[in-house]
Amino acid sequence: MGLDAVEIVMKVEETFDIAIENREAEKILTPRALIELVMSKVGRTDRAFCLTQRAFHRFRASLIRNAGFKREQIKPEVPMTNLFVPAQRKQLLRRLLDDIGLAVMPEFVRPAWLVKLLIGFSLCAGIITAIILFRIPSSPHLTTNFLIASPILSGIFAAVFAGWVAAHLTRGMRYDFKPSMATVGDFSRWIVAHGPNVVGAPPGQWSREQVSLKVREIVIDVLGCEKDYREEANFVKDLGLS
Repeated sequence: MGLDAVEIVMKVEETFDIAIENREAEKILTPRALIELVMSKVGRTDRAFCLTQRAFHRFRASLIRNAGFKREQIKPEVPMTNLFVPAQRKQLLRRLLDDIGLAVMPEFVRPAWLVKLLIGFSLCAGIITAIILFRIPSSPHLTTNFLIASPILSGIFAAVFAGWVAAHLTRGMRYDFKPSMATVGDFSRWIVAHGPNVVGAPPGQWSREQVSLKVREIVIDVLGCEKDYREEANFVKDLGLS
C-alpha cells in the first residue's frame, strides 16, 4: 500500500478501534467498500432517524440564539466562512458547541492564500541560496566548500528550513475551516461524527450514517478530494490515492 492508503487505514483503525488486515485493505477499492468493512467490525445500530438532519437543526438553532442570524440565512449549502468572521471565529464556534453540548473543537488550518505565500517564500529562499552559493569562490573551510559544491542540495535544505520556520511562526494563523467542513451541511456531518451523543446516537454503537460520515472526513483530510468524493468513487482513479 502507498503512504496515503496506510494513513487512511491507520486513522480508520484508531477511530473505530478495529483492526484491518493487509489482505482486507488490498480489496478496498472505494469508500463504500471501506464503510461496509468497518460496519462488519463495529457495534452497530440501525435506528432510522437522520442524524445529520438532527445535527443541522441543533446547530442552526444555536446560531440563531447566540449569533443573531435569521432562520432563512442558515441553509446546508451556506459556507461556514460566511457565518464566522476570522477575528471571532474560534470564540463564537466554541460558544455554539458548548450550547449544543459538544466538548471537542474542530481542527483549523491556515487560509489558502497563506499556504501559497509560505510555499512561495520557501521556494524563493531555496533559489536565492542556490544562486548565492553558485557565485561564492572556493574556500579553505571544509563546510563552506561542501555548500559551494552542492548548491542545489543546499538550496533544497534552505527551502525546507525556511518553510519549517515560516510554518512555526504562523501557527497562530490557523483559523480557516478544513475542506471537509466548508459548509453548514458539512459541519453538521462533522458534529455527527464527533458528537454522536449530541444527536442521540446510542453510546458504543455506530449507525451506517455515522460510519460513512467519519470515513468521508478521514478520506477528504488525507486526499483533499472534497469535490470528487463519492462512496462509489475509485480510490486510485477518482480520488487520487497514491
